[in-house]
Amino acid sequence: MKTKRIFLILLAASMLATSGCAALRKDKAPSADEEPVAERPAGPVIEPELDRRDVKRPRIDTEDWEISGFVGALSVEDFGTELIYGGRLGYHVSEDIYLEGEYAWSQISDSNFRRIGAPLFDSEDEDLTSYSLSIGYNVLPGEVFVGSGWARASSMYITFGAGNTSFVGEDNVTFLAGFGLRTLVSDWFSLRLEARDRIFESDLLGDNEWKHNFELTLSMGVFF
Repeated sequence: MKTKRIFLILLAASMLATSGCAALRKDKAPSADEEPVAERPAGPVIEPELDRRDVKRPRIDTEDWEISGFVGALSVEDFGTELIYGGRLGYHVSEDIYLEGEYAWSQISDSNFRRIGAPLFDSEDEDLTSYSLSIGYNVLPGEVFVGSGWARASSMYITFGAGNTSFVGEDNVTFLAGFGLRTLVSDWFSLRLEARDRIFESDLLGDNEWKHNFELTLSMGVFF
């Protein structure tokens, strides 16, 4: 009897151990290798819907030559302010640098000296002509806005040059320095507002002095 009781106890303990291991195996999470691989969709999840724009390339003239005419005011030291006219021919070496030749015409008057009985010229008005070669550099490219719906490409530039100024039978070596704003109204038409100083040496009043002659001009140009 005692042996039979011991056998039954051992059998019950073995059955409990077996059922516990089975429960543990059932609750245990499957490993990464045993996880089922989800079936991936054949195409993208989200189909992008993009509105394609019709891009129109700007028709910007690629010609390097620019011819322009200008008018403005020239203040000749000791002789007052007169109108100045002229023309320019420029070659744009790159987007930033250009070379330019200029011919200008104005007049000077000794009317102030005639009032005190000391005329300097044979006639009251004398022609003044000038020619020069300059180099310009675009320092601040950008745009000019007029209102909210009109914008045009533009650039601030500086210019330096040298040439000759002739008046009253004298030829004077002239140096030029200035700055301006160029605006492209269209792909071939430009407007420029420019201020410059024409510097030359003169002895018309007896002393040989460097004269500073300031000018402000507005020019219209065509690219070709």
